Amino acid sequence: MKQAGVMLILNQGMILAVERKTKDGKYGLPGGKFNPDPPDNDKDTNDTAIRETLEETGVSVKECSFIYERVELGDGPAGVDFYSRCYYATSWSGIPCNVEGLAVKWLTAEELCNTKAAFGSYNRKTLDIFKTMFPNVYIKGE
Repeated sequence: MKQAGVMLILNQGMILAVERKTKDGKYGLPGGKFNPDPPDNDKDTNDTAIRETLEETGVSVKECSFIYERVELGDGPAGVDFYSRCYYATSWSGIPCNVEGLAVKWLTAEELCNTKAAFGSYNRKTLDIFKTMFPNVYIKGE
């Protein structure tokens, strides 16, 4: 089973999101596939989430905490299953920008989970678990 790492970044209650490669106006959390080989040299999905966040948004994550894991079943007969782990950036720096040609935006919880969601149920579950772990962190739209 393939592995993936995803990062939740908050700023003044807004959630950093990246447009999906389909460019259909749908957004998800920054992240991507685990790759232990050069040039990525990921040791684990934590490394993956940090690397992919920088590649996709220009934001450098300094410290993060594990939130949630799940298995994403691949679609169709050629689909690939993923073991996905999500982390919360507790310390980060940089100004988000469109590094890979995909839009990077700050979204509310409603947008990330419903109106602009690429992975709405995954994002909802992630935020629900996050709120139990970090009940004092403000999320706009919650």
